[in-house]
Amino acid sequence: MKYSTRPAQLSDYEFLFELKKAAEFEPIKAVFGWDEQVQRDIHAEEWEEERPEIIELKGKAIGSVLLQDKGDHFYFCRFFLLPEYHGKGIGSQVLTDCLAHASKLNKPVELCYLQGNRVGELYLRFGFEIISQNDQFVYMWRK
Repeated sequence: MKYSTRPAQLSDYEFLFELKKAAEFEPIKAVFGWDEQVQRDIHAEEWEEERPEIIELKGKAIGSVLLQDKGDHFYFCRFFLLPEYHGKGIGSQVLTDCLAHASKLNKPVELCYLQGNRVGELYLRFGFEIISQNDQFVYMWRK
């Protein structure tokens, strides 16, 4: 299954919120408690900061990803797949492609994820190392 990406458009705004909710509801609820308005406000701020790429499979939006260029490194974020696409290798393909891009430019990649999110296992398999963590987040780095 080969995915494709395209820039997020205004029509993707609500899809992206529902995608984040589907992917992170439980970890957010466990760490912070789910407050719909707070999450919508965060979503609006992130949308204004920089829009992610939409991950598509056979023309259907199934996820998102953003590889932000921070100058001396990349920040990998807003990486979500609809739950029915977990465990099918798509996330590994997306991560492989992002890391190949970073390697080509000789830049390390930083990321963070919520405590309790199982995505951490994927990042460890791809050579990310935990550089710090607190009660809410795990911070990782890959050279």
